[in-house]
This record gives sequence, C-alpha cells and structure tokens, in this order.
Amino acid sequence: MRTGGHSVKYCKNCVEPDTRPGQVFTEDGLCTPCAYSLSYDAAEWDRRRAELAKIVEWAKSRRSPMGYDCIVGVSGGKDSTRLAYFAREVGMNPLLVSFVYPPMQQTDLGACNLTNLIHKGFDVITVQPSPEVFRRAIKHSFVKLGNWVNPSDLALYASIPRTALQNNIPLACAGENPFVTVGSGSGSRDGDATNVVSMNTLRGGDISPYLDDYNTEEKMFLFRFPEKERILKNDLKLIYLGYYIEDYDQENNARFAVERGMKVREGKDADPARTGFLHNHTMLDEDFVIVNQFVKYLKLGFGQTAQQVALDIRAGRLTRDEGIELCRKFDGKCDIDYIRRFCKFVDMPEEEFWDLVEGFRNRDIWEIRDNNWHLKEKLETSWEMAQRLDSA
Repeated sequence: MRTGGHSVKYCKNCVEPDTRPGQVFTEDGLCTPCAYSLSYDAAEWDRRRAELAKIVEWAKSRRSPMGYDCIVGVSGGKDSTRLAYFAREVGMNPLLVSFVYPPMQQTDLGACNLTNLIHKGFDVITVQPSPEVFRRAIKHSFVKLGNWVNPSDLALYASIPRTALQNNIPLACAGENPFVTVGSGSGSRDGDATNVVSMNTLRGGDISPYLDDYNTEEKMFLFRFPEKERILKNDLKLIYLGYYIEDYDQENNARFAVERGMKVREGKDADPARTGFLHNHTMLDEDFVIVNQFVKYLKLGFGQTAQQVALDIRAGRLTRDEGIELCRKFDGKCDIDYIRRFCKFVDMPEEEFWDLVEGFRNRDIWEIRDNNWHLKEKLETSWEMAQRLDSA
C-alpha cells in the first residue's frame, strides 16, 4: 500500500490501485492477484488437488465424535454455498457455522438463503452476538477506524475455529485467501489459513477499539479469536477451501448457488447506481456494507465496483477499458437511504456521519476542482493513454 502523498498507481492488467493495504505490485506493474492468476497452469492445479486429497484424508481419519470432518463458515451466499457443497464433493461431512447479523440489520434475503442451505440437508450452527454489543462495536469501529465491518469480520472468522475446537472437529475451512484474490495481506500465499487473524480487517484479533463500559471483554467473547497456542495444541488445521477449487470465482459461484436455490438482489437493491455493486449476487445478507464500500472509496480511491471489475477482467469477462468505464459510472455509489438506515442503527446523527466521513477522506489522493472532490489520478483507457502520450 502506498501512502504519504505518493500518486496512485493502477495495475496494468486490471483496475486495482496500490492503495489497498497489503497490495504489492510487481516490477512489471501487476497487482498481486493478477500476477498470481497469470502464473497458474495445469501443473499448479494438479498440485493443489493432491494437497487437498491429503488434507481430506487426514481430516476424515480424525473425524469428530459427532461424525463431522470439517467446519465451513457460511452465510448462505454464493461463495459459502459453493464451499459447503464442495466439502461434500471431496468426501467430507461438514458442519456449517454462520455468523448472523442482528435482526434489524440482516436482510430477508440473507435469512432466506441461510434457510436454503438448511433445506438442502446441511447441519448449521448459528452464532449471533447480542444486538446491543454488536451495535456498539460497529459504531466504535466506524468512529475510530472508518470501517464498521472490522468487528463483524472478526466475529465471523473467529466463529470458524472456535466452533471446531468446541466440537473436536479437526479441520476449519474459510473461503478465499484474500492475498491471492484481492492482494490483501493475510500471512499466507497458499491454502494455509493458520494466520488468517493477521488480515487487515481483523487487526490481529485486537478487540480493544470496540470496548467501553458496556462492551466488556466478557461480553465480547464471540468476537475473540482463539489463541494460536490453543489451535496448535489441539492440532486444528485451518485452510482456505476456495484455494483448492479451480473455477472458484464470483460468477461461477453465483451460477452454482442460484441453481441450488440461492436468491439474489432484485429491484432497487440490485441497481448499481444505488449500491455500487455490478452484480445482483453480491453481499446478500445485509446492506450496510454498501455504506462501508462508499467510505472505502473516499479512503482508498476505490470501492466495490472496482473490486468486482478486477475479478471480471482476470476471468476474461471484461476488457480493461470496459472495466474502467464501469468504474467511472458506478464506483463509490451509495444511495442516501442506506446511509440513513445505518445512522439509525448505530444511533448517529447524519451530520456527524458526514463529518466523520470527510475526516477519513484521503487528501493524498483527492483534490478539489470546480468546487467538487476528484481523484488526483484517474484510470486511463488505452485510447486516452495513447492520446496523452501522443500529445506529450
């Protein structure tokens, strides 16, 4: 990640900027995910399949007394539906664990999709913190860090190894390795998720920013990641299961999940001009993430549109020029309705929200022109780049 007044650089293959925490570009100007995706070959996937086969054999030899070989974290969305079925396909009996948002935050769509997995015959354990504890935690995170998602991510990821330890299940499965898929540091460049807690949003498992007189450490138990010593002592293996699925990506996973009953966004909640989401199968279980992506756009210069475009470019579904036009049109979009609902949930006046948001705007990458904020460095299409070079 570049900071300290440096101009933003963009990946030459996709639209990924170097402002993402943990992102490292190659000497050829490629972001980490593009460099990885361009290096894959048949031999690499043969190696991963063989590696997974050994892991599955190991897990089945240590099957829990209740008959489970692994834990899979799920929401009922496209990626977790794919993971749950894949665990079965490779011969394991998975127990699914789902972190559930408070009733006033979870969408009906999210509840419907989690229920769909249950109807498909999977055993599911749900983990749901006290709504007041959760509300306070995400408000503290938003005010202090400009990212309400951090404690939510921590509770979600912590639930996977904790449930495995509580039930003597040998293998805990997360989804994708963020280092490989988006370039965010996670302490691993392969399928090993032992150091997942080092992810940027998990902050090493530190819950101190979310504590107050009400949110004591005892009340924040569900947000606490198991100690590494306990994980090692119990011989619990943590993996990124998505790392072992050759065609694991947003479109393939969505197609797979819809065919098995997953419902997607519809109507105004599927409008990218309101959400910044290009696809109607994205982040289905709650809507405040739309607000978070808007704030990320101000902090880092890119939001959910750019992230989805980058994935589609790597998969060959978009050209870079097509992706740039979509970013210009939709990146950072967030309808005021989502902001007002978020403010109501965390009990924050809208004026305070906007003051905080402007405080988090990164002045190193934004500037005022014609009385409006603009990114200092913009993505250039191939035609625009050629025009600039010709006129130089």
